[in-house]
Amino acid sequence: MAGKRSYNTYTKTRLALFVRSYVGYSISSHLRAKYKIDNSVAKSSLLHNYSNKKSISEISRLSKILNLNYKPLWRFILIGKLLKISVKISPQKEIRAYLKIEKELIILKTARQEKENVVNDDYESRFLGVAIERAAGNNLGNIKDDSVFEERLEILQKEYLHWYYKIAYKYKLPTARILAFIMRLISK
Repeated sequence: MAGKRSYNTYTKTRLALFVRSYVGYSISSHLRAKYKIDNSVAKSSLLHNYSNKKSISEISRLSKILNLNYKPLWRFILIGKLLKISVKISPQKEIRAYLKIEKELIILKTARQEKENVVNDDYESRFLGVAIERAAGNNLGNIKDDSVFEERLEILQKEYLHWYYKIAYKYKLPTARILAFIMRLISK
């Protein structure tokens, strides 16, 4: 029984992390724009028009490719419903760092889109370092000495980078580097 419970916690945590990730946000934004779904569309209308797995085949393909449950993935992409992250998971500090980095990636993407109205694939693979620097910098308190701040920032950036890939690996989450590949796979 404990094995099944931990498996459920793992899969729910994995899905909750994915829906808060830059890749999840990008795919959701792309599909919502493609099918002209915005926040003004009623939930009942979405359920009526898109409840069939074949109506938006990209979600079904994404579910198979990433081995995620279809129904919560559908709810996230079309309705914007996020799943809760369980408090039972042990590496809370690492997951918080991962989520901070993903949040910064989303902020950077939206700022870039507003600025240029286009985001190219090459840019998406480069700005992880900027997001890590911003997330680590935001985590540091009020440090008045610049040299101390830079020293701590460098140490924290290394930790954040390590934690980011550790969580991505542990929960088998896609990173920004493979977003273009996933988009091509689900668009077939």
